[in-house]
Amino acid sequence: AQAVSAQVAVRQLFSFRAMDEPLVRSSSGIVRSSSGIRRRSHSGSDFAGSESRCCRGMLGSFGVAFGCGRLLCCRSLVMFVVLLVALWKGVTRNYYCNPDALAEIDPPYGGQIIPSNVSLVERKYFFQFTKIIDVYDEEQAHVGYFYDINLFLIMRFGFSDPNGKIWFEARYASLVSRFKPIVEYNIQRCDSGVGGRTDEVFELKEDWWTESWFCIYHCNRRFNLSRHLTNQHVMERMLPEANFGTNAVARVVFDSTLTATFRGKMTGPVDNGGFAFRPYWWMKVYNLTSGAQLAVAKQHFITGGSVSNFDVLSRWNLTMEEQGLPNWVIAFLSVLDDIEE
Repeated sequence: AQAVSAQVAVRQLFSFRAMDEPLVRSSSGIVRSSSGIRRRSHSGSDFAGSESRCCRGMLGSFGVAFGCGRLLCCRSLVMFVVLLVALWKGVTRNYYCNPDALAEIDPPYGGQIIPSNVSLVERKYFFQFTKIIDVYDEEQAHVGYFYDINLFLIMRFGFSDPNGKIWFEARYASLVSRFKPIVEYNIQRCDSGVGGRTDEVFELKEDWWTESWFCIYHCNRRFNLSRHLTNQHVMERMLPEANFGTNAVARVVFDSTLTATFRGKMTGPVDNGGFAFRPYWWMKVYNLTSGAQLAVAKQHFITGGSVSNFDVLSRWNLTMEEQGLPNWVIAFLSVLDDIEE
């Protein structure tokens, strides 16, 4: 009796035959495999029937793992296509960050790339691979947009003008930096390096030990920004440099309080009637040598329209008060929360 029960259990476990198992068709239309498992034949190949069953959502059983064999199930195929498109988008954006693409173009706004007073507007769609933060000047003219690439091995943040020319990027300082609980970025213009217009690279490192770790109503974040000279385009390393982020020239301070937000949703019901709480931030940048305040930015929220599925959208107003850092560096600091949120 125990032997019979074991045979039944094995047959239930491997209820789909292997794809290379020989079949014998009888005159009654019954397909019999060498293992004795029977299946009635339908029009078309028997392999198509096995594939359709695989595509009906039975990915969690051992039977599918053995039964589908060399057939690519529907869910796996869809996931593969999505990942391929995401990877392609990331690689395509990275292609344009090079000095040659900008060699014949004058940097906008007198070389600052971004004007001193701007509004930062989060852009959302129903479905998108990349976070986008649009930048507008005081006259509401579109200056460009920040983008966030966070696709597997491709993880970068940068700024593009309205014509699709990427002017600067922020990269992780090292492979290890991707997994740290703190931020470590190299911020550099795309037209820098050998033959470029600038030889500056900025290192941003989060001062994690001075932040509020367990907070609800009032939270803060602290960063140190250092400036160095280089004759090459900085690439991501395996390990961060021992002196990364040292000799800081500026202190970046983020503080927040909780505020109520409201959202809708066209694609389904919303939790808590659409009401929620989210920290809204303000940022200040200080010169570490003189203590002068270089810039201030404040965040607020709105409810988006139908294009964004009535989601909550972030808005920033940035004012640069004194020269000491390039405008494009300070503007990038202002979108840190939106990029990482």
